[in-house]
Amino acid sequence: MKTFSVIVMMAVTTLFSGCSLKKEIEATVASHPKTFCNPLNLDYRFMIIEGGDGIREAADPVVAHYKDNYLLFASKSSGYWYSKDFVNWTHVIIPDSVLPIEDYAPAIFVHKDYVYYVGSTHGKGMLYRSDNPEAGIWEKVKEIWSYWDPAFYVEGDNLYMYYGCSPVDPIYVQVLDLNTLEAKSEVIECFNSDKEKHGWERTGEHNELTRRPYVEGAWMTKHDGRYYLQYAAPGTEWKSYADGVYVSNSPTGPFHYMDNNPVSYKPSGFMGGAGHGCMFKAGKQWWKAATNSISVRHMFERRLSFYPSGFDADGYLFTDTYLGDYPMFLPDTEDASTKTRPDWMLLSYHKPVTVSSALPGYPSENAVDEESRTAWVATGNGEEWLKIDLETPASIHAIQVNYDEYGATQKGINPDLYQSYVIYASNDGNKWYTIVNNANKRTDRPHDYIEFEKPFCARYIKWVNKEYTVSNQVSLRELRIFGHGKGKVPPTVGHLTVRRDMADPCKAVLLWDKSDGADGYIVRYGISPDKLYSSFQVLQGTSLEIGSLNSDITYYFTVDTYNENGISHGTVLVELKK
Repeated sequence: MKTFSVIVMMAVTTLFSGCSLKKEIEATVASHPKTFCNPLNLDYRFMIIEGGDGIREAADPVVAHYKDNYLLFASKSSGYWYSKDFVNWTHVIIPDSVLPIEDYAPAIFVHKDYVYYVGSTHGKGMLYRSDNPEAGIWEKVKEIWSYWDPAFYVEGDNLYMYYGCSPVDPIYVQVLDLNTLEAKSEVIECFNSDKEKHGWERTGEHNELTRRPYVEGAWMTKHDGRYYLQYAAPGTEWKSYADGVYVSNSPTGPFHYMDNNPVSYKPSGFMGGAGHGCMFKAGKQWWKAATNSISVRHMFERRLSFYPSGFDADGYLFTDTYLGDYPMFLPDTEDASTKTRPDWMLLSYHKPVTVSSALPGYPSENAVDEESRTAWVATGNGEEWLKIDLETPASIHAIQVNYDEYGATQKGINPDLYQSYVIYASNDGNKWYTIVNNANKRTDRPHDYIEFEKPFCARYIKWVNKEYTVSNQVSLRELRIFGHGKGKVPPTVGHLTVRRDMADPCKAVLLWDKSDGADGYIVRYGISPDKLYSSFQVLQGTSLEIGSLNSDITYYFTVDTYNENGISHGTVLVELKK
């Protein structure tokens, strides 16, 4: 672990040895980026339900590779997207007369020359198919029983349909004949929640509530002859929203709970939640498409993200959400097949900010607090600006511009929405150089991510609004700057204590020593020292209360420290016996 810190410092030292603060700053936006940054930069649709005016949503993603493209379906999106490179997503707008696209939790599968679609229903739903989804052309196939949150798995001549979305009922499966779409089996009960033993299934932002959770969002993945039936709990409106998994030697069970649950979990960071999605393969790498929670203006205010996923040598399913809001290598690229992410750190967290104006209650510091649920809001939507002082010169690799929707009143898809802006950089705060010129941008992309061809050095970054057609007050959730600082990585944590709640073993309290110079801590834990797959990002303080453990499992914990210069992985490992 110490070796890693030394390597990071050597890399940063080398980088800055060639990073002179010359008078002119030169930066070029990458024409073929190698990275992306969650949440996905899509034209998220505004709600059309009562009380949803001006609120964006997308959830329950399903991804499939079909012919030359990747297809991305999500709830309440007025259509779906396709992409060849995971960078440029084309939104196919579908009217209800073609496809019941407004149904929740779309289910798709690919078979031979077609992609098939059905939505959530209370009973029977029409199954559709298309051999040209990019053109939005679909045809009816047959009415089938689809229920709530359906998901398909194809094997041989069998079409397995999993479904369930309820705080009472379990996840079910029924086998259909792939050729006739007639039932080949009775409905089979797979499993239900057990919140007494599975802390992460308990409702609430911190798994603190007592009512029964929703069990929903089934998804089946086969690996090495075993069947991994994934499901979501406890509810989409919380950062605790996660996916667990049961495993079987058959697609219909019996299913056995996997000890390292939840297997897709992101209860902290810029945007929390990593539940109800799917696993898909891009090249040789498994990925998890998941639902994130904002849930400020409406419980269904949500976004989509991709995280690296996979199976370890012992067959345990895992999802890598460690710093899952930081830049990652794009799926289906050579970089993604060898490592998850570049070693770029967040440079802008809690740095001094000045702005052109601010509405009361929406101050400038909200744009650098690493929290998607807060926002800076200007008093108008003219040439408003926001300037960040990084305090010392840094090497900048990427910037993410996350817009808020304060004051928006739109419903559904609106082709006239866009955000245009220019970003400048400076060494002294007086002379500015253009590094991103999106003054003529006419696309609606509320989570713009810009990667640069080469890193450049600067101390100040200034974002300037040019046009904003979403509302009368331009607003940003966060302006995030990624790269390398020129200082030292923080020291490792020297002491860590973990105490389990004797009355409720799903709960534990962690305390650790402060690390001087750390921007934050990452608590990693798991069922063995080599399976620390779950994590919490702690931005303030040196303690953490966890309510998401499994009651009868022994755990191992460590704490990493990080700042804008790099990460120091924990050297203290604490065992918490069951």
